[in-house]
Amino acid sequence: MNASRPELSWLEDPRVFAVNRLDAHSDHTWYDAAGDGLRQSLDGPWQFAYSPCPDQRPADFWQAGACLDGFGEIAVPGHIELQGYGQIQYINTMYPWDGRRAIRPPQIAWEDTAVGSYVKTFVLDQALQNKRVCVSFQGVERAFYCWCNGQFVGYSEDSFTPADFDLTPYLQEGENRLCVEVYKHCSGSWLEDQDFFRFFGIFRPVYLYAKPALHIEDLWLRAGLETDNTTGTLSPRLRLSAAQGASLEGCTLQCTVTAPGGGVIWDGPMPLQAAEDGFFYGQPVTLPRIRKWDHSDPALYQVTLTLRNAAGEVQETVPYETGFRRFGMNQGVMELNGQRIIFNGVNRHEWSAEAGRAIGPEDMFRAMETFRRNNINAVRTCHYPNQTLWYHLCDQNGIYMIDEANLESHGSWQKMGAVEPSWNVPGSLPEWKDCVVDRARSMFERDKNHTAVLIWSCGNESYAGEDILAMSDFFHANDPGRLVHYEGVFHCRAFDRISDMESRMYAKPDEIRAYLESKPAKPFILCEYMHDMGNSLGGMESYIRLIDEYPQYQGGFIWDYMDQALWQDGPAGRRLGYGGDFGERPTDYAFCGNGIVFADGAEKPAMQEARYWYDTPAHRAAHDAENARRAATCTLPALRAGGPLTITEGDVNLGVRGDRFELQFSYTEGGLASLRTADGNEWIWRAPRPALWRAATENDKGCGFPIRSAAWMAADAYPQVTGWKVEEKTASCVRIRYTFAFPSVPGTSADILYTVTGSALRVDAHYHGAEGAPELPVFGVRLSTLRPAARVCWTGLSGETYPDRFRGATFGRWAEEPHIPAYLVPQDCGVHMGTHTLTLEQQDTARRTTSSLTVQMADGKPFAFSALPYTAQELENAAHRDELPPVSRTVLTVMGAVRGVGGIDSWGTDVEPAYHISGQEDHTTSFLISFS
Repeated sequence: MNASRPELSWLEDPRVFAVNRLDAHSDHTWYDAAGDGLRQSLDGPWQFAYSPCPDQRPADFWQAGACLDGFGEIAVPGHIELQGYGQIQYINTMYPWDGRRAIRPPQIAWEDTAVGSYVKTFVLDQALQNKRVCVSFQGVERAFYCWCNGQFVGYSEDSFTPADFDLTPYLQEGENRLCVEVYKHCSGSWLEDQDFFRFFGIFRPVYLYAKPALHIEDLWLRAGLETDNTTGTLSPRLRLSAAQGASLEGCTLQCTVTAPGGGVIWDGPMPLQAAEDGFFYGQPVTLPRIRKWDHSDPALYQVTLTLRNAAGEVQETVPYETGFRRFGMNQGVMELNGQRIIFNGVNRHEWSAEAGRAIGPEDMFRAMETFRRNNINAVRTCHYPNQTLWYHLCDQNGIYMIDEANLESHGSWQKMGAVEPSWNVPGSLPEWKDCVVDRARSMFERDKNHTAVLIWSCGNESYAGEDILAMSDFFHANDPGRLVHYEGVFHCRAFDRISDMESRMYAKPDEIRAYLESKPAKPFILCEYMHDMGNSLGGMESYIRLIDEYPQYQGGFIWDYMDQALWQDGPAGRRLGYGGDFGERPTDYAFCGNGIVFADGAEKPAMQEARYWYDTPAHRAAHDAENARRAATCTLPALRAGGPLTITEGDVNLGVRGDRFELQFSYTEGGLASLRTADGNEWIWRAPRPALWRAATENDKGCGFPIRSAAWMAADAYPQVTGWKVEEKTASCVRIRYTFAFPSVPGTSADILYTVTGSALRVDAHYHGAEGAPELPVFGVRLSTLRPAARVCWTGLSGETYPDRFRGATFGRWAEEPHIPAYLVPQDCGVHMGTHTLTLEQQDTARRTTSSLTVQMADGKPFAFSALPYTAQELENAAHRDELPPVSRTVLTVMGAVRGVGGIDSWGTDVEPAYHISGQEDHTTSFLISFS
């Protein structure tokens, strides 16, 4: 659409989404004959005014010579809300105005639609002068109007693809003024209901670019690979333009292809054929003996196109890296270069804890390093096209991409989990079709040259209808060399033909088996799985095993890459804030924290599990064999024989002294009340108790486990000591048993048996189940130290492990300071499975060990343990880490039974059956405290 005057009514009209905007084009760069890049950045400080609603905006700020006295300054790129204006808001599926404004598509809440007025003054660089000049906005949320030197330039929606405008008619010598008016809401807001923080403003780079007299407006290299996997093909398609007074008549194109090592493998003229569709087609080139592109060898060849005029003068040079690969479907299986492909993927929002979605190159470089380090071979650009640099990095690193259009209308068809599409958009509404197809076209045109893009996605969680079908038809008609993805057809099978593959979210392994056993026509992928909210990612093995069983199961994409959280000033200093922390309502609180890395980019403990399962079967087998070898050859130091025990019988305490220790068993305290080592250090704060509760994880809460098993929280906090019995009392052995009942869980009980010899204290704990008792989260023995331990060392599996998440760990000797990982919400953490021995250390100010306490397995049976600075109850009561009390002790829990953490989802699905702990069955744990 073209227009010379802007209209506010466009904001509520889904038929108006681009006014005077240039056609979308490839993301190639070009250089003139002098080698100049012909690009001028407008990033940096802009003059800025914020208005809470359109009625309060400076409506005439765009006029030439307008007074800007009330304007401040803002950084571009950047979100308006992260620079001191407006309201930060995180929300998942509902629309941000839910419960505040009663509106339906395509309406907007005018009184809540903030406006950002931007002004940039610039002088055109010398290299750009006397040429056609355009401005490119790489990303503006959510709708904007643009003026240059007092004249209306254009209007655009779609926050995540570039919007280019021709400035040539409006530029003047010397200083120019570019004015941009950004609106937080428009009809397109109904299409951008992604699970993320809701921002607005110019959040991606802005730059000017100039076109030489003859210019390649659009380029599609169309690199291919023959079935021999060694012969590459190039069939370029170009759109050319000529400046006024210049002509394309007689122009020529030179093509040079350079191999990854730098050698030229093809160099020559490429005859062009003009076609009726307005494109120029280059004569196809065949390249023998090339290296095919894939994850293991992402070989890229540089193609350089040189455009000359009829006189032979160089007008423009365009370099572009491409790979040669062949992707498609064969008998219901997706294949890359003739081989079945497996997606070991993640979903990735663009995110920075400092800058939100206004990320920079360093954020992308760090993410790619993390991908490569952890065997991630695929990414879904959830749920919008990403910055162009990310696509180049994926090309270079062999990362398979599902490139997803900027479309999610989740709140229009699913409410509180129920499918209710009565007012779904875009649906089959004709007035919405053009705008969603335009979103598909803009993504396709920009990204079509990227070798890494294997699959186009029509968007996310927008139900289905004729409009999304039109997007799919567009992709299929324009790009037969890629497949089309859309998960939403799962909820609306009438439009199943939209997607070339069966794609689901959070399907359980048995549901996937049922589909694959039905002899389906389409392969299966999980576009989202393993919901990594907090302490999660348990049970990944059940999905990976499907790969070997079913050729049509082709992997999945973990949800998701990075926690979405923002640095904020909390009560105790700087902290990572999540939904609700910024005073916004409505919100979905900590549901933004689902990453396999924390918001600061550090890897979560679960990453070692993803790294293991995303490795090759051969590497996994080697890892398992090495772990088994190390564990089998691990020998514990022999217990040093001690002398006879000295027993002191008091009225309240039974004292036992050996060569290197002194113990007191209290009758009133109900257990071991003192453990003093040879150095005189007291280790015990209060007598150990049965461990029956853990701080609920996000997955526990999501499936209702704490509600079903809440009685164990009371039992853990308030066990009843029902008696004690001294079973043996000699100079060589003292044995005393304490028994416990749990009034909150009638019929259940436990006992802890302490056996003292001259060399060790053995602890045997036994839980006695009862019919009808709820499931346990844990069973073991828990004690708190008198003072915090400075370090815990253990021999066993590395990192944080659980029964359903330990295969990626490495057996060895490890050490750390007792701590909790940086989960946004404190919860159970820090469990170490398969432990042979552990040592708590006290240290002086010089970090020298002054005292130590060693626990080791009994009867050759490894145990699980955690050594944390907080109790389960303290963790349970804190919504943020900075709400936890000052550290005063170390809480050591030695466990014989541990509930898994799960990961199928975080809103209903329990951990897999094998990782439950029955409250009706008995459980035991045993360990030794060594006095050697």
